[in-house]
Amino acid sequence: MATVSLDRFRAVLTAEVRKTLSTRVWWLLFLPVLLLALAQSLLGSILQLLVPQATETSSILMLAGLASGLTMTAIVGAAFGTLLGTGDFRHRTVTLAYLTGSRGQVLAAKAVIAAVVAGLYALALVVVGPLLGGAALGGQQLPDLGRLAGLGAIGILVCALWGVLGVAVGTLVTNQAGAIALTVGYLLIGENLIAGALRAGDGSSLGDPSVFARLTPFLPGNAGDLAVWEPVVSSAGLGAQSRFVLEFLAGVSAPPPGWVGLLVLAAWTAAGIALAAVVGARRDIT
Repeated sequence: MATVSLDRFRAVLTAEVRKTLSTRVWWLLFLPVLLLALAQSLLGSILQLLVPQATETSSILMLAGLASGLTMTAIVGAAFGTLLGTGDFRHRTVTLAYLTGSRGQVLAAKAVIAAVVAGLYALALVVVGPLLGGAALGGQQLPDLGRLAGLGAIGILVCALWGVLGVAVGTLVTNQAGAIALTVGYLLIGENLIAGALRAGDGSSLGDPSVFARLTPFLPGNAGDLAVWEPVVSSAGLGAQSRFVLEFLAGVSAPPPGWVGLLVLAAWTAAGIALAAVVGARRDIT
């Protein structure tokens, strides 16, 4: 029985892959990632505003540029996942999709594809950005391979999780325009407003944050940003200033370690997919 289910899932996954490759969405969304890679030296300049001793050619600026690009690529990955989740509803092919396998298998196949494509977006940024946008166009020094690979691996994982979370949102909100507006709008504006409200009235960031402000690292967008920025700030060797810089870059108060941010984002993703599976299984598609 398990072999039959696995064979069926492979068939569903193959059908979803073919459907995805037959559209232009995946490569059109690659274009903003390429622009982020080319602009990497400019993105890294944000750290110069916070750390005046960082020169224009410091290798830490390249890491900062890559981290900034990865946080934006996560939004692109989330948008792709949302488009993938809503695609069958948008084109009224959801009935045909559910004929290839169970609703859970279709959702799982979309989640796998979204994770792979969003992860590939991040991988492209990690490979192209430092070499072309940072070194060739920006004249910045390449950091050591270990730091670059470590940050890249975290960024790829964060983007992959956001791709899956996008599929969950697209399954819950089947209107494609509404789902995209919800996903991108939340990441660009909504979460900043929520974090701002939680931090309202909080004292100095170097003091003791309030209970509400301590919740900001556990918002999904902030959790991913925290995971990406934490190794960059640690590599900068800022000492006591590290906490202030990390709080500013990730938009959080009292940040936990970066690996906690990864776990928080993974938990949000798992909860989103579980909710999408329940709602999707009960939705009337006739």
